Amino acid sequence: KYEEYKNERAEVLWKAVERAIPDVRKRSLFHVIGSPLAHEAFIRRDRGTYGMAWAAGTSAPYAGLLKHVLPFPFPNMKTPLDGLLRCGDSCFPGIGTPSAAASGALAASTLQPVGKHMAMLKEASQINPVYKFLDPGPLGKAYELITAPLTPSPELRVAPRAAGSGGPADSAAASVE
Repeated sequence: KYEEYKNERAEVLWKAVERAIPDVRKRSLFHVIGSPLAHEAFIRRDRGTYGMAWAAGTSAPYAGLLKHVLPFPFPNMKTPLDGLLRCGDSCFPGIGTPSAAASGALAASTLQPVGKHMAMLKEASQINPVYKFLDPGPLGKAYELITAPLTPSPELRVAPRAAGSGGPADSAAASVE
């Protein structure tokens, strides 16, 4: 019954993806239907749970720009290593696939301006009619106008290093160009 239920729930997701990529199942070389048991086995999550863990009976850590005003239970993306950011469900904005994806987008926006992301989506939308849904359109322009001055947040900005110094900026520039 459990396997049948997992397959039934996965079918909804497959059909949604097939609207954008009709032959996705043929292209898929490997897939696992996620469940708490799969999460525990493959991504080493305690009992298949998500998000950051802190000891019972303790308060959530404070992080981010509002750390002195509001407790927010997820650390920001900054690490002690300049130029290395973290993303995923154990940091801001939190637990779940949409939040984990958003943290990846925020990390990417820290490395490159939002305008470059929008231009890339626009370009991808023109490759094939199947990808038309990627076109940010007027809403994307509005988003860019609102978020460009706010991203990256001051606490996540990475100090630029001189080219050729061998620091993280050289690696980041090489990987995103």
